[in-house]
Amino acid sequence: MLDLLKKLCDASGVSGDEKEVALLIAEEIKEYCDELYFDKTGNLIAFKKGRKAPKETVMYAAHLDEVGFMIKHINDDGTLLFDQVGMASEVLLSKRVVIGENRIKGVVCSKPVHLIKEKGKGISADDMYIDIGTRSRGESEKLGVYAKYAAFENDFCVFGDDAVRSKALDDRFGCLVMVQMIKSDLENDSYFAFTLGEELGGVGAIAASNEIRPGIAVILESTTASDLPETEEKDKVCAPGSGAVVPFMDGGTLYDRRLYKNIRKIAEEKGIKTQTKSKIAGGTDASSIQRSNDGVRVCAISLPCRYIHTQSCVASVSDMDACIALAKAVDENLDEIIK
Repeated sequence: MLDLLKKLCDASGVSGDEKEVALLIAEEIKEYCDELYFDKTGNLIAFKKGRKAPKETVMYAAHLDEVGFMIKHINDDGTLLFDQVGMASEVLLSKRVVIGENRIKGVVCSKPVHLIKEKGKGISADDMYIDIGTRSRGESEKLGVYAKYAAFENDFCVFGDDAVRSKALDDRFGCLVMVQMIKSDLENDSYFAFTLGEELGGVGAIAASNEIRPGIAVILESTTASDLPETEEKDKVCAPGSGAVVPFMDGGTLYDRRLYKNIRKIAEEKGIKTQTKSKIAGGTDASSIQRSNDGVRVCAISLPCRYIHTQSCVASVSDMDACIALAKAVDENLDEIIK
């Protein structure tokens, strides 16, 4: 599991440039699918037959894209200006990046703090640039970095007793869960949508839902964990090591109440460790899917993740196992869950 997760996380797939990740997954699952194709938007759609057809069409969804950068200007000294995708400025300084298909290496820098005009304010992305080791605009142009996407350079690591550190756990882990399901024997015929553009508002999820027209959608995600020192219990959202997160609500979605209750019930019966959110925070493709067509019943299974949307997301291996086990339990007990 971890070898494949590293492979997925190492790939670059900033919102709008998910092709590398999609092709990697397509190669991984092509022998296990009954149908596999790219839709008009660029989502990777897989269909796999199970032992029976469910009462309602079921779609599992996980997004391909990750947070990152778009290079928008080359300065005279060769440094690069950028727009950010899905990140707060506070997490960017001194981070290593790779740019474009040639994976040009760079580092996010800023002027010395004492030279920034508006002292007393936090450093914004407008105060930052990417240094790629060149000395002129011409040198940088020769490297083909203009108007290219940049992603964090990864340093996937297993550390401590139960932890993984990597970029892009949001949402390469959700993609991993779907790959694992596709490679297994399924109880029910199922669609799997590897969607693009979640960090830009769920464009891919809307297209996938319109294409598949599911009655039930299960979103597989990573979600923010704020179980940090001095954080009040109510603000922790969730905690790594405490099991898969089954949310009843987030910043964009009120999840189907029956699905939520029945999934938690099945998890308890199967001895799968779960938790829910202690604070309404974050959002997923569920928001777009729920509102598509004439409405879709949605639920989610999420991996608790510290430092989400950074170069160093941290999650628990035991929680990963719980999420995979719970996703498979949903398939095996689908009739009971959707009733």
